[in-house]
Amino acid sequence: MRSILWVFPSVVTALALCTAPAAMAADTSTVTVRPTVQDSTTAANTRTEENRSTYQLSQQELAQLWGLSMDEIARATALLQGPRAAFSVANLSPIEALGIHARSDAERVRYAELFVRALHQDTERVVAWTRAAEAAKKRFYPNDMVVSFEGMPPIQADPAEAALLNIPRSAVKPAPPKSPVR
Repeated sequence: MRSILWVFPSVVTALALCTAPAAMAADTSTVTVRPTVQDSTTAANTRTEENRSTYQLSQQELAQLWGLSMDEIARATALLQGPRAAFSVANLSPIEALGIHARSDAERVRYAELFVRALHQDTERVVAWTRAAEAAKKRFYPNDMVVSFEGMPPIQADPAEAALLNIPRSAVKPAPPKSPVR
């Protein structure tokens, strides 16, 4: 029997990734999304000059994607290229930059709410995707185990502890009894 290990993106990974514009791969072309400072005319010229595999969002598209105004996107872009770039990861979202540099408590609350909604929606998408992938795995490979311990040498462990971890008895060699602590 083959040993197969299925790994799906964890929600934690998804939460970390959802804070930035996505970098997605499709076949051999890559779509890279980055905040830019340009008007729609400049954006159109830039798209024709760039490699066909890279598409850069205009500020208007970025504003719509994040649910922000054009002024907010311009401010976020300036922050992400200025002081925030020195202190933050490269994939910090415009909402996070604006929230960190909020000019009032009301602004901070608004950006926090936008961020939490976006994060929640992305988590729902990731969970739905994970469920669909798991269902497909069960349809295509109904008899494959997630991990097969077949052919592996047994590990020395307490059988009760191994059972709690769902490790089959055949994969466990009982550990010698522990001496009582005095």
